[in-house]
Amino acid sequence: MSAKEADLLLRGARLLTLAPSGEERPRVGAAAGDVGAIDDGWVAAREGQVVATGRGGTWERVRLVDGATTEDVGGRVVMPGFVDPHTHLCYAGQRWDEFEARRSGSDYLAILERGGGIHATVRATREASDARLLALMRARLDRAVAAGTTTIEIKSGYGLEPEEELRHLRIIAALRSEAIVDVAPTYLAAHALPGRANGDRRAFLRSAQAVLTRVAEEHLAEAVDAFVEKGVFETEEVAPLMHEAAALGLARAVHADQLNDVGGAGFAARVEARSADHVSRASADGLRALERGGTVAVLLPGSALFVGYPPPDGRRFVAHRVPVALGTDHNPGTSPLEGVPTAIALAVTMCGLTPHEAIVAATANAAHALGRGTRTGALVEGRRADVVVLETDDERELAYRLGARLVRTVYASGQRVAEHETVR
Repeated sequence: MSAKEADLLLRGARLLTLAPSGEERPRVGAAAGDVGAIDDGWVAAREGQVVATGRGGTWERVRLVDGATTEDVGGRVVMPGFVDPHTHLCYAGQRWDEFEARRSGSDYLAILERGGGIHATVRATREASDARLLALMRARLDRAVAAGTTTIEIKSGYGLEPEEELRHLRIIAALRSEAIVDVAPTYLAAHALPGRANGDRRAFLRSAQAVLTRVAEEHLAEAVDAFVEKGVFETEEVAPLMHEAAALGLARAVHADQLNDVGGAGFAARVEARSADHVSRASADGLRALERGGTVAVLLPGSALFVGYPPPDGRRFVAHRVPVALGTDHNPGTSPLEGVPTAIALAVTMCGLTPHEAIVAATANAAHALGRGTRTGALVEGRRADVVVLETDDERELAYRLGARLVRTVYASGQRVAEHETVR
C-alpha cells in the first residue's frame, strides 16, 4: 500500500469491512453473511472518506495529518455505521390509546376504519408548527445517531393532503441540510385516504400524482412510496403514480404485503422499485419476482413485534436469494422502535437471520435499499467514513444482548458525532 494521509485512524480492532468480494451489489447467498472481518485490523480516513484498511502494524504506513484523531480500540469491533432504510420520523403526537386497544385485541385495520391509527397522527402532525416538527425530528435523529445510525431514510406521509405533504417534505429538507449524517427523504404519496376524499381512492391518487412534479423540481425527495394493502391501496391504483415517479427520475419503494398477500412484492419488482418493505405475507411468486429484479426486501421486525402479527420469515428470503435489508420502521403507531441494534436483535430472534446476515442487512444491503450501495455501508476506500465502535470484541453480541447499549463511538463522514461511557 502506498502511504496515505489520514485525519482519523482506528487500530487494534476486530474490523468488519463489509467489503464486496467483487462488483458491488446487494448481498445474497454466502455473501449475505460475509462481514469481511479482519482481526487486529485498522481503518484510516481523510476528509470524510475511507482511504485505507489493513491488518496489524501496516497502519504505520499511514501519514497522520496535524490534529488527527487516532486510537487503539483494544480489540473492540469497528464496523460501518448503520443504515436505516425505513422510518417515519416526521410526526407529532403519540398513540398510547391505540396501543392499549390493540393489546386488548382490537385489529389495526378496524382501528383505521374508525378514524384512529394513522388518522390520529395526521391530526396531531397537521396541528404542529414547522418549528415544532423540526425540533421533534432533531431529537429523534439524535437518538438514532447515538445508537449508531449514520444514514437514515425519512418519509413524509402524515400530511395526506398535497400541500401538507409538501410542508413536511420541506421540513425534512431543512433537517437534512443541517444534519451531519446522511438523510434520504422519501415522499410517501399514498399512505391513507384523507377524510375529504370520501373513499374516492383514484381521485386522491391523482392529486398525489400531481404533486410529483413539484417534489422533483424542488428536490424534496429521492423516492416515492405507496402503502399497498387490503383496504388501503391496490397495486393497479398506484401504478400510474409509480410510472410518473420513474419518468421524473425518482426512485420507487413499496410498503408491500405487510398484513395480507396482495401481490405487493411482485408489483414492486415490476415497477423496478429499489425496495419492497415489510413483505411479511409475500408469496413464493412474489419472492421469485424480487429475486429476478434484484429488489431489496426491507424487513421490519419491530412493527411485527409491536402490532402482534407474525414476523417475516427471513430464511425464506435468504433461500430465494432475495437481498435482505433491515430497518426500524420508527413511527408512533406500529413501531416506535429506536435504534438499529434492537432491530438487528429482533431480526435474529424473530425472523431467523443469523447475526452476520442481520449485520449485512443493516449496513451494505440497507445502503442498496436507499440507492447508496457504492457510497456507504462498507469500510472500503472511497466510501463515506461512517464508522461505529462497539463495546465488545464480538459483533454477534449485537443480536445476543437484546437492548444492551453496545455502541461506544459513532463517526459520520469521519467526524465523531456520538460517544458513550463504557457500560458493561
